[in-house]
Amino acid sequence: MNSEISIIPIDGTTAVTVEENLSAINYPLSNFLKHYNLPTENIFSPIEERRKVITSLGSVLELLSLEKREQANYLSSFTISISLGMFDGALAFLWDETIRALRKMIVDFDLHYFYSIAENMSKRYKGLSTAEEIEAISEHDLLEISRRIGLLNNVNHKRLETVNYFRNHTSSAHPNEHELSGLELISFLENCIKYAINANYDVPTLELKRLLENIRHNVINESDVPSIIDNMATLQQERIHDFTLSLFGLYTDTRQIKDLRDNIDKLSTKLWELLDEDIKYKIGSKYGFYRVHSDIERKDLVQRFLENVNGNSYKDEDSLASELIEKLQNLRTAHYGSNNFYNEYPHAESINNSLPSSNIPMAAKKDFVKTISTSYIGNGLGYYEGVDKRALPYYEKFIDERFHEDEIKIFIKLFQDHEFISDFQPSNIKIITRVKKLINILITKTENTFIVRLLNILKDTSRLDKVATTTEFKDALINFS
Repeated sequence: MNSEISIIPIDGTTAVTVEENLSAINYPLSNFLKHYNLPTENIFSPIEERRKVITSLGSVLELLSLEKREQANYLSSFTISISLGMFDGALAFLWDETIRALRKMIVDFDLHYFYSIAENMSKRYKGLSTAEEIEAISEHDLLEISRRIGLLNNVNHKRLETVNYFRNHTSSAHPNEHELSGLELISFLENCIKYAINANYDVPTLELKRLLENIRHNVINESDVPSIIDNMATLQQERIHDFTLSLFGLYTDTRQIKDLRDNIDKLSTKLWELLDEDIKYKIGSKYGFYRVHSDIERKDLVQRFLENVNGNSYKDEDSLASELIEKLQNLRTAHYGSNNFYNEYPHAESINNSLPSSNIPMAAKKDFVKTISTSYIGNGLGYYEGVDKRALPYYEKFIDERFHEDEIKIFIKLFQDHEFISDFQPSNIKIITRVKKLINILITKTENTFIVRLLNILKDTSRLDKVATTTEFKDALINFS
């Protein structure tokens, strides 16, 4: 498209520039608002920024087939909003369609698997099962689960998280520090179309889909198990964890049939060897949870699963770990929700009131370190840097009293966790400042030379979001158990 495209023909023959067309729209709208004594300042995006979107729109729309364009009502709404200078409205139309597209991909992939990961993230998602109930999943968690399933890779997940961030924080209805430009908006349109609206499953994701279907509906041959495990071992660690936890959930579901449990028995012994210790303890904690709540049938199924994988040493005889995990999940949900700096306090208080006098249970230890660290750091937004000031004394207390060497080791390894580091870009000054402050606190809590070396690497780096990929960090981690 060139600068002489006509949005509003002035007559049958005269071509006018985009700027002239947009001014022709803008002038009567402004006068209309003024007539009713309504504000016009900071309502419309500048005409020059609108021009950048309009002149670039054609090349982005070529990503869609003609058939898809003809059905894309959201793109008509997007384009009209741009022409009117309502960038926040345009972004809302685009984001709503992006979420619809991701939800459809999830439903077509494996809804039960999606909900099993969601429930492991937050107990408030327990019991969800239908396609209609997917709207109960927060957009942050929807994106995170899509990444963990494999519908989004880490880079594309971050691209869509950025769109979501701007969608939530560039509304003209609220004071904010962010002004959306035309080039940013056209980039968001391209990313949403490429990685959600027009996206397809990759090969590993399709293989996982087929495997889940086979486990549920067919008998798996013993001879196929080694190749299945070999393929699983090539996946990212969190995908192995999510898959195993999902199988464990199916195994302990009293409605399932014998053939399904037999299939899981064939796979679980080797899968168990691929798990990190915290996941093994998390599975073992379910024994005590069901025992204390008198759910005898599920308790016995946990026992059967643990015996099959030779995992009785991970069995927890009481419900403390599971209850603490659930409270940490509630705090996590509040942190990633809107107005987190007002809503975290009751969850932090509840955790404080239920912590054991002894060490944090192994099954809950990673969740404890990650959730408390994330909440202490905040999200860099608002007047309080995205930290709940009422909850902050609890976070400081937890870090001071409960972060020992084991917890500090977990904290260091969190820099390999995509969700934990997703906001740690150098431009997020408030967040980086609080991360470095936490690192400095932890340095004073240990004399272990290997731990101190890694903490100093974190303290001195300019890229906390990428430090785990550096040779220096990887080499230091070799001597780190």
